[in-house]
Amino acid sequence: MIHQFFLLQQSRPQTFLVVLLLLGFVRSDTLRAEDESTEAPAVRPLMAYVGTFSSPLGDVPPTQVDLPAGNGRGIHLFKVDRKSGALEPAGTVDLGASPDCLVVNAAGDRMYSSNETDRFGDAKQGSVSSFAINPRDGQLTLLNTVASEGDGPTYVSIHPSGRYLFVANYFSGSIAVLPILADGRLGEATDIQRGEGNVGPTKATNSPPGRFAISGHDGSHAHMIQSDATGRYVLHVDLGMDRIFVWKFDSMLGTLSSNTPASVSLPPGDGPRHFDFHPKGRWLYSIQEEGSTIVLFDYDGDAGRLTQRQTVPSLPPGFKGSNFCSEILVSEDGRFVYAGNRLHDSIGIFAIQSDGTLQQIGNEWTRGDYPRSFNFDPSGRFLYVCNQRADNVTAFRIDQESGLLNFTGDYASVGNPSCITFVDLADDHRSAHEIGRFPAPEAHQAVAVDESSFYAISNRAIARYDRRSGERVARWDAPIGSDIKHLNSGIVKDGRLGCANSNWPTKPLKNSIEVFDAEQMTHLESIALAETDGAINWVERYDGAWWVVFAFYGEAEVRRTKLVRYDKQWNVTGKWMFPESVIQRFLPMSNSGGCFGPNGNLYVTGHDHAELYVLEIPANKSELKHVTTVPAPITGQGIAWDSHDPGVLLGINRASHEVVFLRVTTTIKPL
Repeated sequence: MIHQFFLLQQSRPQTFLVVLLLLGFVRSDTLRAEDESTEAPAVRPLMAYVGTFSSPLGDVPPTQVDLPAGNGRGIHLFKVDRKSGALEPAGTVDLGASPDCLVVNAAGDRMYSSNETDRFGDAKQGSVSSFAINPRDGQLTLLNTVASEGDGPTYVSIHPSGRYLFVANYFSGSIAVLPILADGRLGEATDIQRGEGNVGPTKATNSPPGRFAISGHDGSHAHMIQSDATGRYVLHVDLGMDRIFVWKFDSMLGTLSSNTPASVSLPPGDGPRHFDFHPKGRWLYSIQEEGSTIVLFDYDGDAGRLTQRQTVPSLPPGFKGSNFCSEILVSEDGRFVYAGNRLHDSIGIFAIQSDGTLQQIGNEWTRGDYPRSFNFDPSGRFLYVCNQRADNVTAFRIDQESGLLNFTGDYASVGNPSCITFVDLADDHRSAHEIGRFPAPEAHQAVAVDESSFYAISNRAIARYDRRSGERVARWDAPIGSDIKHLNSGIVKDGRLGCANSNWPTKPLKNSIEVFDAEQMTHLESIALAETDGAINWVERYDGAWWVVFAFYGEAEVRRTKLVRYDKQWNVTGKWMFPESVIQRFLPMSNSGGCFGPNGNLYVTGHDHAELYVLEIPANKSELKHVTTVPAPITGQGIAWDSHDPGVLLGINRASHEVVFLRVTTTIKPL
């Protein structure tokens, strides 16, 4: 009987067309459910959010020549026409605090703004705000506002773990780390730092001939802060010191410490402003505000080290006069770099060669004045420019082959726009809605499900519940002294329930799969696994193979957590590690649950966060690909897809001992 269980072939889904899973769910009278929108994700809008200067700043250095009048109203919302790129006004969040930089989390349900205000409370400093994004219409709800721990916050970014927000305070030259709490609100800073060095000269080394515009070298000015893709290093630019600083980041404590070397210097007076990584992570492109240059750095991700290799002008050949550079972005396909020029009012377009070096191929007028920043829409087909002094946002269609820009003719009226970002509410990876829950005292580690029942699993007990009434109909408890110590997951196949079991944290580790008669709730047999390097946390049967995760815990070990694929005879046929972006969300624990969804993607959970991580299994690589993060009203732990009701996923709420039913809207791919 046991060998029949382990030799079962999982049938593939019979649906081979690309369709959207239905949002409906048959509920019994006893199933507590939330009202859901019947609106299909495909008709939900693509939203654009524009941060603005909404209040004039008075107490600023006289050398700060580029401050606007404060014509904006706060955060301006737009619906984006997916075909034409046109922006349709959809309201404002009125703030008199100049939310000049906006960033959205990976799940698309929270937004953060740096507020370049003169004062926050009684202190001469700026602030940072958090907002909830309504998944149906994109409207914003203010969650909280906290001190930025510096004067003139001008940039915010999110650590790959999603647990920290980084802030660059321009006028004070400081950077800060703010924790992102479980509900998306911001906590008080866990660290505040300043780079060390001398302020550069007012005349840039590489300034264009005839340049008179001077600003930014009257003191330390932190202009941007962002981590690399791994989250282990955080980089920040100081325009006044002409340096890019590199910090080691402790994601457990939320603290920064100097790397070796601590920084890399740019030519005196050139004033580094922003940077962007190439998608491959090997190259970094820095734009210099006063030198009007782009510098290519090779990036060593293991050591967090930058090595300068090429410098090119951001302006077209022969330019003479004054210019301030602004934004720099690398296209998602890694083929082009776009650089903003203020006063010249253009976007320089550069082709990336095979070795990462740049060749200018075009220069497009922005149809406005003083392009402070720009951004791609989620499709990568349009680029939107925030013309700060022209009080408008202009849209350009990107030629996918040449990389050149073509003005669409669309202007959006926005007072003093500073930045633009997007949220696609039709993103089919981001929809996980609760449709009901049942109390289950055993819901401590995981849940399993079949056509008539769900199974709540704790360390040493399993209970079967009727899925319609929620009544417990059977329970099994591990005998005293048995080797069943730590049940972690469950799958039901052909009337048999299989659960991952380990003796973690006892050493030496012992891993097994425990098999039960699902209806009678009697233990049938234990199957010992030879693998003792890591604790088994979940087991799954998919695509004719067995999939098992062996977990490690803590900062020093968690990256050893691995997904192992076995054939029917339990021979290893593949191994994959987890990407750093997901590892950071696991910490300080590890991967707790996992199973393959009806779309062929792997869905996994951590130990505590209310999130699902969607992964792809690459054919010829040893690391899983992180597709997206889905917010979900569960708290990590073991999960189970309902094969009898495609699109329904079960999880648990450990604290309240409840089994939660979710409707996950996603796209079925042909297998």
